[in-house]
Amino acid sequence: MLEPHDRRLLFESLRPPAGYTLDSGIGTTFSLDLLALLAAPLAFSLFSWGNDEDPLRADPLALLEAIRRYSDKLTVFCQAGQIAIPRRHQQLFGYLEDSVIGVTPQTPEAVFHPKVWILRFSAPNGPVLYRLICMSRNLTFDHSWDTLLVLDGELVERDNAFAANHPLGDFVGSLHKLAIRPVPERTQAEIDRMQEEVRRVRFELPDGFERISFFPLGIEGARTWPFRGRIDRILVVSPFLSAKCLSRLSRKGEGNILVSRLENLASLDPKCLEGFERVKVLSQGANSEVYDAETPNGDADVPLVGLHAKLFIIDAGWEASVWTGSANATDPAFGGNIEFLVGMTGSKAHCGVDSVLGQLEGETSFGDLLQDFTLGDQMNPPDPTQERLDRLVEATRRALAKASLKAVVTLNENMQSYRMQLRVAAGGVLDLPTGITTGCWPVTLNEASALPVTADKESFVEFSNLSFEALTSFLAFHVEATDEDKKASARFVLNLPLEGAPADRRERILRSVLQDKDRLLRLLLLLLSEGESDIANLLMESAGEKQGQSQNASPGLGVPLFESLIRALDRDPAKLDQIARLIEDLRKTSDGEKLLPEGFELVWRPIWSAREKMSR
Repeated sequence: MLEPHDRRLLFESLRPPAGYTLDSGIGTTFSLDLLALLAAPLAFSLFSWGNDEDPLRADPLALLEAIRRYSDKLTVFCQAGQIAIPRRHQQLFGYLEDSVIGVTPQTPEAVFHPKVWILRFSAPNGPVLYRLICMSRNLTFDHSWDTLLVLDGELVERDNAFAANHPLGDFVGSLHKLAIRPVPERTQAEIDRMQEEVRRVRFELPDGFERISFFPLGIEGARTWPFRGRIDRILVVSPFLSAKCLSRLSRKGEGNILVSRLENLASLDPKCLEGFERVKVLSQGANSEVYDAETPNGDADVPLVGLHAKLFIIDAGWEASVWTGSANATDPAFGGNIEFLVGMTGSKAHCGVDSVLGQLEGETSFGDLLQDFTLGDQMNPPDPTQERLDRLVEATRRALAKASLKAVVTLNENMQSYRMQLRVAAGGVLDLPTGITTGCWPVTLNEASALPVTADKESFVEFSNLSFEALTSFLAFHVEATDEDKKASARFVLNLPLEGAPADRRERILRSVLQDKDRLLRLLLLLLSEGESDIANLLMESAGEKQGQSQNASPGLGVPLFESLIRALDRDPAKLDQIARLIEDLRKTSDGEKLLPEGFELVWRPIWSAREKMSR
């Protein structure tokens, strides 16, 4: 249990089972890094050979094809106003615009906080498989200590659902109700299918566990407290704490243990900790620095490190229950936030408190990473002025997120550049607090292009001379409040409806990324390759051939491409479907069609005709 050396990356957990492909996926997160989401489709494809530790260093063409293939199969719900401003812009962000949906709970001041992936996989001759990934980590590049639970299961053909799965189905079915604007039709269709099917999935339990419980918090009809029944002892691991919740958790049991962050423990009244026999923090050797990216005053641009896991382990007789997921030991987590926990029950010897913290000779346990917390100098009391500024910034973030904003694009008279206006949609209201400064700019530009946001007219921000490449639905905001020497600020992105943009934006993005015939040829070879080693060899060979060409050389069809097309028709005809889709997209623009290799049509037409006959 919680072996520190048993590290598993999220991108590794997203990979389909052998022989399967992704049909659809729904993810939830509090905060979101667009670059992390851009890299996620690599996990679903064969093109992850580039760099598993840093997916964004993969071959650019692999990233292009992965995002083209899977962006329409992915939807991520995140707290509105909690998308981080990208560290660098990617033209491929345009493929994510319909995949990111901002949500807000109905309860005032509550947040959308679950960290869950629900993935549907299929195979030509196999049953439909589902995977549930329940984490304490957001979809970012943080380096904190977190937990990750992966459950695989088969969709069973039966009339009655598994009763234990109803809360999971209810959670999926509630997502569209939390969105700040109507979700796309394809997303709603996937929600409807998934919420029905997951109720009939027989999930495989990890070794040593006998029962499982899914526990959403904050959705309509859900219970608010999962820890019912007998509690002999409890271990609470939570980075964020509140006095009332700690009191409730430690009311039962003896020898209770609390693990948290040093700065959060030091800010509490010591009486809050009296229900715990031992209180611990991560040792300095585990992490030397701790940043807080989830609190309202945190900087989302700083990767989170330190303790971020949320874990509740309860001993009860010979049994023990392990609860993990997104909920902190705080009042908001169990009093209005949207959260998700998974509980698993097994023998105390396998998953109880002592098994998690116990130390065995020659092995490193979670307990080895901890040291005792002792009451020393308490933190300085909160500054009322700073707290007021923090609340003002957060109120502005919420007001912008809920204001039904939209971006309206029109073509300028020169027919080459565009004007983009930020407006409040019909029926929407933008009510910004006074005493605050707000700037806005497209993420395709740098912050120096920011314009001030005012709510005194219909079109309160206008960018008058944008290139086609600068058009985006992702708008960055900088909010700042000051009072003499005190300051509070926040930087975030909102994904807004984009009206009037050219209908062929994706095709023009594709043309822009491919750039020339050589890149298209490399992409075609990548799509037709067999296995990851074959991918790497083909791309390196292609790159070597390019270096040997004169600057004005124009790649033609080439023997490798012809042979690869014929081989695909014989061994794996489905690869030709991807080629056909790429060709169709390229032909939607004249510049795209010009990229096709010389003589390609003469070879492609009979091969594709044969493929069409096979699929009838």
